[in-house]
Amino acid sequence: MRILCVAEKPSAAKQIASILSQSNYQVRQSPNKYVKNYTFDYTLNQRTVSMTMTALLGHLLDLDFGPECKSWQTTRPEDLFQAQVHNSVLGNLEDVAINIRELARNADVLFIWTDCDREGEAIGAEVEEICRQVNTRMQVWRARFSAMQPQPIHHAANNHDQLDRRQVQAVKTRQELDLRIGAAFTRFQTLQLRCYFNNTLTTSGPVISYGSCQFPTLGFVVDRYMAIKNFVSEEFWKIDMEYQSERMENNNGNSGPAVKFNWKRGHLFDYWSSFVLYEKCYQNPMASVIRVQKKRVTKRKPLPLTTVEMQKTATRMLGMTGTRIMEVAESLYRSGLISYPRTETDQFDKNFNFMPLIQMQANDRAWGQYAQLIRDGEFERPRNGGHDDKAHPPIHPTGYDQNIYGDERKVYEFIVRRYLGCCYKDAVGYETVVEAQIAGEKFDVKGLIIIERNYLDVYTYDKWNAHTIPDFEEGQQFMPSSLLLNSGKTEPPKLLTESDLISLMEKNEIGTDATIADHINKILERNYAYKTGNYFNPSTLGIALVLGYDEIGFNSSLSKPFLRREMEADLKQICEGNKDPQLVLRQSIESYSHMFERTIDGFGKIRYSMETYFDYGEYLENAARNRNNNYTSNNNNNWDNESSSSTTRTRGRGRGNNTTSRGRGSRGGGARQNTSSGRGRGARGGSTTTANTSRGRGRGRGRGRGGLTNNTVAPNCNCDIPSAEFTTTQGPNRGRKFRKCGYANSNDHDTCGFWMWSDT
Repeated sequence: MRILCVAEKPSAAKQIASILSQSNYQVRQSPNKYVKNYTFDYTLNQRTVSMTMTALLGHLLDLDFGPECKSWQTTRPEDLFQAQVHNSVLGNLEDVAINIRELARNADVLFIWTDCDREGEAIGAEVEEICRQVNTRMQVWRARFSAMQPQPIHHAANNHDQLDRRQVQAVKTRQELDLRIGAAFTRFQTLQLRCYFNNTLTTSGPVISYGSCQFPTLGFVVDRYMAIKNFVSEEFWKIDMEYQSERMENNNGNSGPAVKFNWKRGHLFDYWSSFVLYEKCYQNPMASVIRVQKKRVTKRKPLPLTTVEMQKTATRMLGMTGTRIMEVAESLYRSGLISYPRTETDQFDKNFNFMPLIQMQANDRAWGQYAQLIRDGEFERPRNGGHDDKAHPPIHPTGYDQNIYGDERKVYEFIVRRYLGCCYKDAVGYETVVEAQIAGEKFDVKGLIIIERNYLDVYTYDKWNAHTIPDFEEGQQFMPSSLLLNSGKTEPPKLLTESDLISLMEKNEIGTDATIADHINKILERNYAYKTGNYFNPSTLGIALVLGYDEIGFNSSLSKPFLRREMEADLKQICEGNKDPQLVLRQSIESYSHMFERTIDGFGKIRYSMETYFDYGEYLENAARNRNNNYTSNNNNNWDNESSSSTTRTRGRGRGNNTTSRGRGSRGGGARQNTSSGRGRGARGGSTTTANTSRGRGRGRGRGRGGLTNNTVAPNCNCDIPSAEFTTTQGPNRGRKFRKCGYANSNDHDTCGFWMWSDT
């Protein structure tokens, strides 16, 4: 029997061939300089067969329109929603296809060894389509594996499966939707906005691309920027109480630091109310301890590692971009050091064998001692999360190599420490909560003593700080060492970091575990945003586009995640066999066609937004900045293809939590107020800071400007349910009504962060 094996990448083909043949293979060069063919014999279910292992370079086929639609000038963008499409071999991969066809002519079996996910399934179907052109009689097998290690590879070889046709259909549906939507909107907005780029649209001119994942990603960045821009700081007052016990000594035998009590009211926005309460405390300052609660507490160890969690945490802790983290993780996977790095699963199978992988780490100089402790009796089975993609286990180490350096070492160490932390015990401490009262005003403070660090010792990315307080007793009285009325001002939220942006995309189901980093990179490539340090700033072009589209359609703006979320939910239903792909295709095309018609009718609002915000000089500076940071802008006159290519793999999800309200502003500032991720309560959103002030008159300033754009009754929040109305009870806006998430009064649901004034 002659079996043609096809892997997704040359490095994977070489690794799998080495395992199956025990490095006893013959090598032949293919027509493509990057692809080699490995021939060897293999014992398959007690039968010797001849295998040839070759590789692809990602997706082999490209979905595109026919030549009749190539001209931007003669083809109306709206016609692309219904134009004929066809598959063809990517132009630069024809030699890869030639190699596949030649090898397939005499093969009895096509054995697909692409990555075991939705995209890998579709790539396998593309290989089958190419091979069927020259050999219709061949069988098609599918290998299922999660690690480049001998045991799972041999198991996959001897237990072949079939291609999952439902996953293939889901990818094909998404590819066609991305093609039609991206092409139509990109061509239209590029042609309409070319006058803002020196009236040029040449082969080297800018393409103002649209992508149904790319634009919501940009929307998050713009929303946070506008929330900051429109933020109005408000002064508040708070009572600060400190106590320094003579019995609290530090290591030098001197009095330790004062214990800072928190005022149970938090802070008030009315000075005179605060002053009256402070005056009562000041005149009778003796504090009485009214409650002391001591209890054993634990800090739970982390869940097993998913792709999104790896990107969120590692971007913050390792100082690397999500794109770079995924590149390194895939390299480690192909080297056999970690399991498949694209997974949504955060629970290990009940039969998973943990100990061999723990033992493998026992001699490492940095974390080996903890691996030994776990092995010798401190092991505790990892927690189970709530996600299982039924394809791959959580990310974990599968091999050990002490000779890796740089970024590979950083990412590998993170994955190992996470795995060991999952297998360790929870941290244990004792918490003391003390509540005191002065003239009827209540204050509290918490103390923590950590008695068992356990997983914290190996998983150093988690922190749990001890805080020692005096040994208070109920009924005890003490005189505060400090009692002050302090003032502070509310502060706006910060710009988004990559970790913040990944979290928002995950919550709103924009992109998937493997493509979130690609979509973030895309808005930088397109010069819609740029980074200053770790923070994302929108460019004036990005601001103009998002605010313009928001003006056209408030509830279903193309810069918001709702439409993409619906599409991704439908794609999942296709994978589960609950929806017909053609029905999903028709419905999604109808939704985006409707939005396209609204865009045409309301494009004057985007033009107005461009005239208000866009700065061509800033655009050129931003393009140069991104080039220097290795974000290469695509200046060809092509639509923004968010479907997978030889270098990009696309998936997706979605749930919205951004709201928008009218306001006014100057160029580069805020013509609209946007509140994102639940942090904005008008001017009261964000964090607070305090500073000592002398007592005197004063009042807090007004909250954030903006509200409903018309007299709409009970607008839906981002959970797609009617929002709930509340009334402000304090501060300068007392009595004013506002709206929050419809689940704001529920203990059974998370809120989506929706917030807006009702009366403006």
